[in-house]
Amino acid sequence: MSQFSTNQTKKQDGTGTLHVGIDFALEKNVCVVTNGNGEKLDYFSFPQDRGGYDYFLKRVKMISQKQSESRLIVAMEPSNYFWKLMARELEENGITYHLVNAYTVKKHREGNQLDRSKDDRRDAVQIAELSRNGHYTETKLQKGTYEEIKQYAVVYHQLSRAIRREQHILWGLVGQAFPEYFQIFKNLNGETSRAILISNACAAEIRKMKEDDFLAEVKAAYLGKRLSITKAQQIYQLAANSIGILEGLQAIQLSIQIHFSNIQRFQMQLNQVTDAMTNCLVSLPEAEYLLSVKSLGVVSIALFLAEIGDPKRYKSASQWVKLAGIQPTPSSSGKKQHGRTPISRQGRPHLRTMLYFSCLRMIQYDSHFALLYSKLQRRSKNPLTKMQALGVLMNKLLHILWALIHHQTMYNPAFAQSI
Repeated sequence: MSQFSTNQTKKQDGTGTLHVGIDFALEKNVCVVTNGNGEKLDYFSFPQDRGGYDYFLKRVKMISQKQSESRLIVAMEPSNYFWKLMARELEENGITYHLVNAYTVKKHREGNQLDRSKDDRRDAVQIAELSRNGHYTETKLQKGTYEEIKQYAVVYHQLSRAIRREQHILWGLVGQAFPEYFQIFKNLNGETSRAILISNACAAEIRKMKEDDFLAEVKAAYLGKRLSITKAQQIYQLAANSIGILEGLQAIQLSIQIHFSNIQRFQMQLNQVTDAMTNCLVSLPEAEYLLSVKSLGVVSIALFLAEIGDPKRYKSASQWVKLAGIQPTPSSSGKKQHGRTPISRQGRPHLRTMLYFSCLRMIQYDSHFALLYSKLQRRSKNPLTKMQALGVLMNKLLHILWALIHHQTMYNPAFAQSI
């Protein structure tokens, strides 16, 4: 994270610095070199391979020597995986690099180009200019186990999204074939529900069958320990007067079976990733202190460290608050004010989501958090809404985790109250 304001950064860089802006692409990257005054000194492109990277390093170093500039800074957008490849090369060669927000580049370009024209060279120029003016972060590559757990977290989120997508499709299919089904089962993935849907999910087909034959098919498809016969009978009765569709039922039945199979496969893979991520977590030095917060859970702590990386990179818990995007941010114009100092939501969404659900659990199982949550809403002066109170708890949780790591101590409600 950047530790300086824009003005301080500009003063630190000085005029004796070359700023190199790179616009990445799949096959060819575009590079623009400018000096501390913003004057363009060079423009070239290089391919996305070993030879291209060697050429880039050789050329920018040659320009730096020719200009007799003592410092070289490379700026780039954190686009896809390209920036990681370049960052590794730069770190190995001792070259400073900055990351420039892609949204900032777009708006900066639109402000300078009234015709909204866009090409790789323009973007490279904008990136170099933003770096020169101090509009960047100094995020660095993760190392060792921290990078490993981060990659596991990426797969974890991908599989979680895949499962939710399959479940959403499943709801749509069941809704067509048997709309009344949801009166009995709110969760389609339960063992009894799964057995019914796998064997026969279409109301029009169920009502053609005798009840004993229907129940026999459900029992044959059931994989759990205790089938809910009562609910299966209720489903059979509802099928008699269902408004479900009458055409394309074989295709719908096959689709439901396929999506159940996909959910099961993704869930098995998710369990594998969770186990691997947990093994990474326990090998980290701060794991024992974080795991002492029993209400959080192993997966939540692993996802937390995957987002922040090595805690030693930060100087205070307030940097974590900003990283999560939960710091209060005024939003007003003239006499209009949008909300009561809402959180910025400009940080990492996965970290924010993890904190949100963790605080919901802490309210249920941690006496200090439950009491504080109630007090924030009931205080006489400036009482908070439920969501605002949760925002305060999310902020507090980050400060507690920070204190646990840096004081190397175990969690208890009394310790939390002192933070």
